[in-house]
Formats: sequence, C-alpha cells, structure tokens
Amino acid sequence: MATKSLRRSTAPKASKVVAAKASKPGTAKPGASKALEKNKKPEKAAAPQAKPAPQAKAIAKPAPAPTLKRGSNGAIRVGIAGCAGRMGQMLLKLLITAPGVLVVGGTERKGSHVLGRDLGALVGGEPLGIIIGDNPEPLFEQADVVVDFTSPAATASHATLAAKAGTAHVIGTTGLDSDQMGAITRAAQRVPIVLAANMSLGVNLLEQVIEEVARILDTEWDIEVIEMHHRHKVDAPSGTALAIGEAAARGRGVQLRRVSRRGRDGHVGPRVRGEIGFSAIRGGDVVGDHTVIFAADGERIEVTHKASSREIFGRGAVKAVLWAAGKRAGLYSMKDVLGFNLGTSSSAPGGV
Repeated sequence: MATKSLRRSTAPKASKVVAAKASKPGTAKPGASKALEKNKKPEKAAAPQAKPAPQAKAIAKPAPAPTLKRGSNGAIRVGIAGCAGRMGQMLLKLLITAPGVLVVGGTERKGSHVLGRDLGALVGGEPLGIIIGDNPEPLFEQADVVVDFTSPAATASHATLAAKAGTAHVIGTTGLDSDQMGAITRAAQRVPIVLAANMSLGVNLLEQVIEEVARILDTEWDIEVIEMHHRHKVDAPSGTALAIGEAAARGRGVQLRRVSRRGRDGHVGPRVRGEIGFSAIRGGDVVGDHTVIFAADGERIEVTHKASSREIFGRGAVKAVLWAAGKRAGLYSMKDVLGFNLGTSSSAPGGV
C-alpha cells in the first residue's frame, strides 16, 4: 500500500514539470504575448533602416582602380598566360628575378606538353613549387597583374576574366580582330589594360618618329612598311608593322584601313597615291626587323629598327607590369608606360 501511494503522489509531479516545460516555448500568458508584441514594434520599424548597408557595399564594389592582392612583403603578384611560349619563357626568367615582383602562376593551352611541370624548372631554374595548369581563372583571381602572350581568342577571353577578378592585364598578343578588341575595350572600363604590339623602347620611339615624319611629308612621298620575322611566326603583317602603319596614318590624318595595301602580286597596276603598303618576309630565326620607307622622286628616307634579342620585349613587359599595378581602369599603350608622346594626336594602342 505504501508503494502504491508513492506512485500516485509522484505521477502528478512529473506531469506538472512536463507541462511547465511545454508551456515555455508554446503559448504564453495573454498579457505576456501582448507585451512582447509591443516590444517588437520598434524592432520592425528599425529593420528597414538596416537594409541600405548591403546596397552601399554593392555600389562601392566596381571601383575604377582594383584593390591589389599584395603579398606580405608588398610584392606585386604576377601571373603569366602562355608561359611556355618564346616570350612567356623570356618573361618568366626576367620576372622571377625582378625586384618587387612575386610570380604566382602560369598557364598554357589545353593539351600542352608542359602541363603539370614546375614553373621554375620550365626555364631551367630552381623549382618554385608552382604547377603549370590550363585553367586561367584561378590565375586571374590570385594575381595583381597577368601578362598575356597567347592567341587572339584566348586573350579576349582573358580580358573578361581580368575584369571579373579586378586584375590588371598586360597584353602583347597580336592579330586581334575587331570583336576581340571590343572585348578588351569593354574590360578596360573596369580594370587597367596595357595593350602593345611591341614593348621595346626602340620600337615605340620608332612609331613616334614615323608619325612625325608622315605629318611633315605630303602624299607625294609613298610609304612602305617592310617587316621580317622568324619562320615560326603565324600572322602577317606583324602587329608591330601594323602599329607603325597606324602611326603613319595618324600623321597624315587618315584611317589606315582606308589606305592600307597588303602585299602585291600579279598585274596590280600603278601605285595609288596616298596608300600605305606592307610587305612581310619570313625566314630563319629573325627576332624582328622593321623598316619604313618614305619614297619620293629623286630621294628616299628609310628608318629601321632591328631586334636581336627577345629580351628587349621582356624588359618592356616588366616595366608595363610594374606600371599597371594599381592604375585606374583604362586602355593604355606602351607610350603611357614609357612616359613619352611627341605628337599631339591621341595614340591608340597597336596590335589590332
């Protein structure tokens, strides 16, 4: 009997405890719920005031100058697209030893035999612990500046990645068509892009000289641009030759596409007054020779630049990398990088 009474007396106590616990998260007293509702009213009114915060972040995001993703030592992080090409390997050697620069990656096209190799070992140096890949997106996300000597289609795609990642883009690719130039121009509205068919100081000075000479001489002086490159070069005329032609056209105040003449073969008739002619020669291991001829009756002026080493282009590209990091968005040429512009006309980047 004593046991039964104990069971009866304890049962209600347990049920009261369970009920009490259940009542806490459940329905509270009417008075308490009304008080809670009154207390919540100011919170509802304050909630809309907190919404503008994320909007402010979204407005501030597309800043004209990208925020550099600097390393702990303050070095500019540089990636190389097309790292296994002639220019890519030359750039890699120079950038590894350049002060203020940290090489963070390199890419090559899909199927390349260098994929999976160490970036430093590629150029006969100490291993960098960086594996060459074929996906450029992580390269643009990690680097402050990407140097690009690839193909026209790849470069246009890379420009879009640069704009998305806020990464400066230094382009030495030639043979770009109007659609590819359009992609680069759109990207330059968000990030700094240096576009140059030739990054040597001598060639850029040559362009300035040709523009001035063409401005001084009238159309009685015929203009011919002759270029020679190694047997492996795939585009003709070279991007540098076309940039020189653009300089001559600017000097005369005309559009190159309206006066350009690409090679002559067969019965072509007499030369048209005012046209700018191009001749391309391929052979051997010639790095790059460019001669501009101004020919009139009884006299001729020839201006020539000869490159004996690709290192001159590499040194210019390193200058462009150091210059582009942290610049405002825009499409720049090597004349901006080198800090000279003898003419008064606006000089569009070459390489189209």
